[in-house]
Amino acid sequence: MDIRYEYMSKINLDMVKDKLPCRYEDSHKGTFGTMLSISGSRGMVGAGMFPVLAALRSGVGLVRAMMVESLYRIFSKDVLEPIYIPLEENSEGTISKREIPKILENLSKCSSALIGCGIGWNEDSREIVEEVIKNSSVPIIIDADGINVISENIDILKCSNSDIILTPHIKEFSRLSGRSIEEINADKAQISTDFVKKYGVTLVLKGSNTNIISKGGDMYLNMTGNSGMAKGGSGDVLAGMIGSLLAQKLSPLDASICAVHLHGLCGDRCAKNMSKTSMLPSDIINQLPSLFIEIEK
Repeated sequence: MDIRYEYMSKINLDMVKDKLPCRYEDSHKGTFGTMLSISGSRGMVGAGMFPVLAALRSGVGLVRAMMVESLYRIFSKDVLEPIYIPLEENSEGTISKREIPKILENLSKCSSALIGCGIGWNEDSREIVEEVIKNSSVPIIIDADGINVISENIDILKCSNSDIILTPHIKEFSRLSGRSIEEINADKAQISTDFVKKYGVTLVLKGSNTNIISKGGDMYLNMTGNSGMAKGGSGDVLAGMIGSLLAQKLSPLDASICAVHLHGLCGDRCAKNMSKTSMLPSDIINQLPSLFIEIEK
């Protein structure tokens, strides 16, 4: 069947407001879940912290931040809210596979997990991602380097007993799907739908008008965002927002819909106030408080 964009549901703010979790007066941090973030490596400083900060600003009760020791020393002095779990790093400055038991122990204590932002593309990161996929009982977001490593063993997705959200840009999706960028652009909706049905995942295909496809085949088109967001780190922010909403018990589809739309709205505000040229991923995070004030009213 030739599926075209006119059959996609367009996301709007009213739709997002209906899906966001309520914050009742008798709530506590456990009400809003715990997100595990496995991110960053030597030299990939922002990738370690952007998802953590974005998750906290998106309402999660607690973040357990697993990162290499060198990043922990940088961030723990200034960012006090997460629970930090420093990890041994290998010769490449990425997380050592010897830390897999510790990662799995912390995974069992969380209600969502994010893995991949800046973790590197090597044998250690490959084994870590595969073990998380095979052992997780909570929803997982796989982003960036996490996507790169599973592209070499895509069938690992079939070994998961939990919901998985993949957040590739077009080049990463080309690696995952085995289709050229030209083929994907010519029939993006159909190729995306075939992929999610084959592997049972939720797909957030990032780009101009990000597409979201649930594992059941429901398709959504986001209309917020702009070219000023085409900077390293913007995807890390989005991944943290999705993970935060997943931890707050939204479904993979609803968490993706809400995070993608709000991420784009923040980007549009940054472009208006700072220009597309000068806006930064950290500015997107800084827009979240004012946006949530408006939503809560």
